[in-house]
Parts: sequence; C-alpha cells; structure tokens
Amino acid sequence: MTDIAIQLLILEGVPVLAFVYYLLHKKQMYQLEKGIIEKDDKQTRSERRIINGIFLTLAGFSMVLAPRFASLIGIEANLSFELLLASLVVLCAGMAMIIGGELIKYKAGFSKDQDSLMGLK
Repeated sequence: MTDIAIQLLILEGVPVLAFVYYLLHKKQMYQLEKGIIEKDDKQTRSERRIINGIFLTLAGFSMVLAPRFASLIGIEANLSFELLLASLVVLCAGMAMIIGGELIKYKAGFSKDQDSLMGLK
C-alpha cells in the first residue's frame, strides 16, 4: 500500500513545483519588462541553492511522513524500505544544497571583505 503514499506525494508535489517554476518565470518576465538586469553573482546563486535545498528537504520530510498522514485519513499505507531510502536521498540532497548555498554566501562575503582590504593598501 505504499504506492498510494507515493502517488499522493507526487499528486501534491508536482503542482507545487510547477507553481514555484511559474512564479520564477513571472519574476523573470517582470524583470525583462522593467529592464532590470539580473546579476548572476554568487549571492543570487546561493539564494537559489538555498531555496532549492529547502524544497528538497521538505520533500524528503514529506516522503517520510506521507504514509502517516495517509493513515490519519484512513488509507492503509506503510513506510517501506525503498520509500525510506529514497526520502533519505532527497533529504540529504536538500541539506547538502542548503549547506552549499551558505558556503557560497560566506565565500562571497569573504571575497568582498578581502577586496576592500586590498583597496586600503
């Protein structure tokens, strides 16, 4: 019965992901209309990585908790080893993206501080 939990996750997750990509597209179109040039610097890269990491982390948590939520509404579902393994991979990927985004943000701040120190000489 874990197939039902996976199907519920996909049915809920795909529209949310599509909505996120729709909002990103609308943001890009708005910026093009206003003539705002989006910089692809380390700060924006780290923000995108953190947002994607949060999404993957929440997806991993929801994959683990989906059978429990399904049992609350009366659907008999169990957390199988395959689902647990897949959710741990997604969860770890999300955590790695969050950590990587923070490292990029730290490195960008460190290089800015270093450039300002070089300008003082």
